[in-house]
Formats: sequence, C-alpha cells, structure tokens
Amino acid sequence: MRNTYKYTRLYSGAEPEFVEGDVFRTVIPLSEAATATVGPAFGKTGGVHDQVTTQVTTQVIAERMTALIKFCVEPRSKKEMMDYLGLANVNHFRKKYLIPLLDAGKIRMTIPDKPNSRNQKYVKV
Repeated sequence: MRNTYKYTRLYSGAEPEFVEGDVFRTVIPLSEAATATVGPAFGKTGGVHDQVTTQVTTQVIAERMTALIKFCVEPRSKKEMMDYLGLANVNHFRKKYLIPLLDAGKIRMTIPDKPNSRNQKYVKV
C-alpha cells in the first residue's frame, strides 16, 4: 500500500483509488509521460516493443550472415557453420541463414549435383 501511494504520486501526482464492491478494484491514474514509455503499446502485437525486437533481430541476423560469409572463405560444412554462429537448431539455421545466403549468391555448394550429400560444404562466392 505504501509503495502504491508513493509511486502513483511520483508518476502522476494523483492519489490511487481503492473501490470495494463485488469485485475489489484499484484505480491508478498515470500521466501521459508515464504511459508513453511503458504504456499500452508495449509488448502488444504491432506495438513499439515488437518493432524494436524485429529491428534488433534483423540486425543480428544480418551481422551473423556477414560474419558467416567471411568464415566461408574456405569450404565449411553445415556443422562447422552452425558451431561458428553458436546455433544448435538445424532447421532454424537453414531457414534464416543458409537458404537466404545460397539464394542471394553469397555462398555456393561445393557439390551442387548432390545437395543432400553428407560431404556437402559451402564456400564464399
């Protein structure tokens, strides 16, 4: 209770309301400045949090792809590439890294006639 009064005054300058009824209700008024930082859009689909997360994820993937291209100056196996990036999930690696790099022509297969060969390696173009 003490913190509720203390922080509500800090964030909005108003007093919290405690309403007794069939359902006990607490009303905590907040100012625009307080809700702009962590308000309703935070954490909801399409909100500020999701946009920032998407931007950071995209940037991290792009940086990892650049590092992976440099790593593949010598022919590397899929396992070596995954270990280099610190990834364990093969499906995630293929979908987010390997296929986009192959499609963009940044790396190529060393045995293109046998894409599923256990000896398959990838090298920078």
